[in-house]
Amino acid sequence: MEKMLTVLVAQYRPDPQALRRTLASLAMQATRDFAVVLADDGSPQPFFEESKAWLAGQGIHDVQAVAMVQNGGTVRNILNALQAVNTRWVLTLSPGDYLYDADTLPWWLEQLRADAPRVAFGRQAYYTPGPDPTPAPGETPFDRTPYDPARYDARTIKRNLLLYDDGISGCGMVYERDLLKGALEMMAGRVRLAEDFAVRLFAVQGVPITRYDRLTSWYEYGAGVSTNETARQRMAAEWQAMVELLQERYPNDPMVRLARAYFFNDRRKNRLVRGLVGRLIVPQNAPFKKAQRAWQPPVNGNAEKLRAIYAAAARP
Repeated sequence: MEKMLTVLVAQYRPDPQALRRTLASLAMQATRDFAVVLADDGSPQPFFEESKAWLAGQGIHDVQAVAMVQNGGTVRNILNALQAVNTRWVLTLSPGDYLYDADTLPWWLEQLRADAPRVAFGRQAYYTPGPDPTPAPGETPFDRTPYDPARYDARTIKRNLLLYDDGISGCGMVYERDLLKGALEMMAGRVRLAEDFAVRLFAVQGVPITRYDRLTSWYEYGAGVSTNETARQRMAAEWQAMVELLQERYPNDPMVRLARAYFFNDRRKNRLVRGLVGRLIVPQNAPFKKAQRAWQPPVNGNAEKLRAIYAAAARP
């Protein structure tokens, strides 16, 4: 039977132990009905041969490795690697992020057959790494309600993503391969690191974003470009580039125009416009913003499942 899903591991200067644990979470799966693409962004040592040999020893042979000659950023790295993806769907991970448990991919395959989502996300279990890794508070998005399949609210989703900065982590997301490729082709050269901004583009385009309530991934908190405090400054520049791209492509979309006016309309003659948008459209005392600031993210995930990944990675 033709495979439906590829797990794409996007790496740059990967920590070999974190990479091994990510691969171990693949090897633990109760199915081998998936492909793997290892995508490296110009690292001096991508560990391709070691990774492929170790996966082969675990019975995973459908593995391809694709390297960028020079570092080009996450968007270009994934876009380059998609050339090697032959399945309809692709699931994205990075070293240090893991599939949640042994039944994660069998579960995803069941959902893909049943629902054929264009882009989909589950729940994440955040964790802090170390000799004794532990689940940590964290989850995206804050407001999951408008993604409810029974009461899907496309307008609220677009507002949350563009104006309220209520994004969805790209860790463990599943996309139609061609849909993701088209988005990253549009973003390449403008957005460098934030490949998950593709979801915000999909909201503007009206692509349905499917929510599932199963835990599907472990997300390493504190090491990535979206959780490291220093890197958040770079992400602000990424968001500005994305908003400007959306403004160029969809100049008549009211939500895109509001986002541009609110976040980045700094020309002196337009500061009044920005102030009005901030006071009337995105007030910080709005119930949503108050709830978002006061929210205590849940601690998801069974620590024993996390430790099992560490133990599996330590085996030869």
